[in-house]
Amino acid sequence: MTTDEFVKAMRRTYDLYYLGGAYRRRYPRPNAATLDFVLDHGARHAERILDFGCGDGRYCFALLERTNANVTAYDICASSLIALNARLMGSDHRKRVSLAGVEMAQIEHDAPYDAILMLFGVLSLIGDRAARVETLSTLRRLIREDGRLVISVPSIWRRRPWELLRHALARRLRRAQPPLHEGGNICFVRSVEGRSLTFFYHLYGVRDLRADLAAAGFAVRRCEAESLLPEWCVTQSRFIEALDRKLCRWLPPILGYGIRVLAAPA
Repeated sequence: MTTDEFVKAMRRTYDLYYLGGAYRRRYPRPNAATLDFVLDHGARHAERILDFGCGDGRYCFALLERTNANVTAYDICASSLIALNARLMGSDHRKRVSLAGVEMAQIEHDAPYDAILMLFGVLSLIGDRAARVETLSTLRRLIREDGRLVISVPSIWRRRPWELLRHALARRLRRAQPPLHEGGNICFVRSVEGRSLTFFYHLYGVRDLRADLAAAGFAVRRCEAESLLPEWCVTQSRFIEALDRKLCRWLPPILGYGIRVLAAPA
């Protein structure tokens, strides 16, 4: 599969995921701990924020409510931007948002950024390592020298062990096709409201996440577990969310359901 074919396949998957509101029902609001992390590390006083892979805007909208920043919301999925725009219509926040899809021209026009977000595994959805590093390098070019990048990615020690084993075996037998020929890359099918959707992830360890960021010109300033429990569980219940946040204080980053990182230009 070529890079263009891969991007089109992921776009189709997420277009279907957002249509009808399935994504919104599964993840109704931000992870409060991650939102606070973003606010405390660059976003609270930022003038310009890039939400790269904004989805339907669950973090974008929350930041608009809590800051005075102008936000550029970028996503390759048209239905997610439509959903975000619908939320913004009639809101006083609409004038502070630039919607950018597919083409990178708008996010380059709005640069430089004080803070850039790549939350809930957006980096992990990007094909092979070369493509991920290239994307990070683009963000490095668009961020201020004193800016902050916040990323969260799925942990290789907590996610999809059977798919990891299956794809590792395929690589050993030389049957894996790009981008699944690289370690940590998996593909799986999930049923979403009766529809079978195919997803791709690169599952990260702390070491390879640091390496990708370093290759793009970023240095890690802080690394921690994003949550102990799955994201859908944390965002569905305030009680579980509060409990999860307390438990994460003693959890090594690699054992989190996701790994959350603060990075800065090196």
